[in-house]
Amino acid sequence: MRALKIKSALLILLVVIGAAAVGLIYYQQIAADDEINLPKTESIEVGQGINMEFVLIHPGTFTMGSPLGSEESGDESPEHKVTITKPFYIGKYEVTQEQWEQLMGINPSTFKGDKRPTDSVSWDDSQLFLKKLQEKTGHSFTLPTEAQWEYAARAGTSTRWNFGSDESVLGDYAWFAENSDEGTHPAGQKKPNAWGLYDLYGNVQEWCYDWYANPYLLSDDSDPQGPDSGESRVLRGGAWGDDSSMVRSAYRNASGSDNRAPGSGIRVVMVID
Repeated sequence: MRALKIKSALLILLVVIGAAAVGLIYYQQIAADDEINLPKTESIEVGQGINMEFVLIHPGTFTMGSPLGSEESGDESPEHKVTITKPFYIGKYEVTQEQWEQLMGINPSTFKGDKRPTDSVSWDDSQLFLKKLQEKTGHSFTLPTEAQWEYAARAGTSTRWNFGSDESVLGDYAWFAENSDEGTHPAGQKKPNAWGLYDLYGNVQEWCYDWYANPYLLSDDSDPQGPDSGESRVLRGGAWGDDSSMVRSAYRNASGSDNRAPGSGIRVVMVID
């Protein structure tokens, strides 16, 4: 009789576990379906027929940074696993001068050209741009976190560059010291990465949301946003005047939030509600 009760209890437990597993699978399937149903790209008009294009980035886990003892260790170490838990849209290109001028009414760039990336803007300037962009379009925008930027730049790779580790082909993907002729170039002239993003390396380095930390804060491996305060904000990707060692997926730079330089610009994230 006791054995029968134990078997009955075990059967009930297995049914409950099975129902929970089915529920979890169903929930995951709904989440996956919702994500799949999002458009792969979005185009937002900022006025006068000028559009900003965005690419959908799916959640995932990647290895961020460079390993200890490598040529690029230092503030790129330690190498660590990071999970991006939510999909987001990120600019297909760096913000161009015509986009900036349309919203801000001025063009602060050193290297003038409507299709060239906006340069000579500070992190503080970018916050006003994002506010105006939100007011204009009704969407929510931010700068990418440092983790989002590297995740999007790597596009599923773990090599020095998102195309591999062959430096000889870097010029196919980036405007940097060897080919830039000491200035920026129109967005999108080089090859994109596997996820369809252009100019992640070179042209202008891109402000990120995070305060700079050295070494990385490792207390949170899901959607990290850096320290709560600091003296400098993070910049990623390197610029037109940088050599190959500074135009890589893991390369980090930092500067004061009010600093404006001809090698600094932005790429925008559109938040998915």
